[in-house]
Amino acid sequence: MRYLLLTLLIIYLPVTFAQPRQSLVPGGIAMIELDPNDTGGYLFRKKPVLVTQIDGKYVAVIGLPLSLSVGEQFIEKSDATQVHRKYFEVAAKQYSTQHIEIKDKRKVNPYASDMDRILAEKKRKQKARTHYTETEVDVDFLLPVKGTKTGSFGRRRVFNGQAKRPHSGMDIAASTGTPILAPSAGTVIELGDFFFSGNLVYIDHGQGLISMFAHLSEIDVTLGERISKGQVIGKVGATGRVTGPHLHWSLGLNGSWIDPALFFAAPD
Repeated sequence: MRYLLLTLLIIYLPVTFAQPRQSLVPGGIAMIELDPNDTGGYLFRKKPVLVTQIDGKYVAVIGLPLSLSVGEQFIEKSDATQVHRKYFEVAAKQYSTQHIEIKDKRKVNPYASDMDRILAEKKRKQKARTHYTETEVDVDFLLPVKGTKTGSFGRRRVFNGQAKRPHSGMDIAASTGTPILAPSAGTVIELGDFFFSGNLVYIDHGQGLISMFAHLSEIDVTLGERISKGQVIGKVGATGRVTGPHLHWSLGLNGSWIDPALFFAAPD
């Protein structure tokens, strides 16, 4: 007979643990330390959860979508007789609002003739964001570009007075042509010139951890190429819907965009 093995678990990992950092809010990360004999295999909202070793311990690293309801959440897995659940609590977070003026009004209100392209690109992006491969992951990330962070993850954006979707990544301002480094090893699963994102590259780091780099002036990798950590994948530019040269870096985990800043030490 099937029954629930309910293990209430709100984990606060020791400061000795490496990246990423836990942040139990929408757009953040939940980190659950697993038992030594636990082989993983958990799902969160029906999507596989990344499991990696941090300081010699197996840890489930769960991306929390911006749309996630606050309160009790859980990961779960089933075996022949049981459903195992591990619980955590998600708190509310209020993100700021950013007003942006875009000179190219077509990038805010596309023409009817643009929509076939936009919808086709949306499908390609969705496929890349939810890509999953079962492989070990190096979560000790490099910052892809050194520069000034000009746009924070989760901000509600208003383009030319029109409310749009929250900001799905980290913006780093840098000069056009500045090299962009792969933050971790992976495989190029999508690239091209997209209507809103300009020249972009998607890298699959494994187990549902996906990087997307947008607005590039140049793309220096090819589709299907295996990328090493620190390899130059392209150069900073101002293509697509932008106000100036910068890198937009989105980081996906189990199908949801999360705050890339959580893969680095907290600011002093």
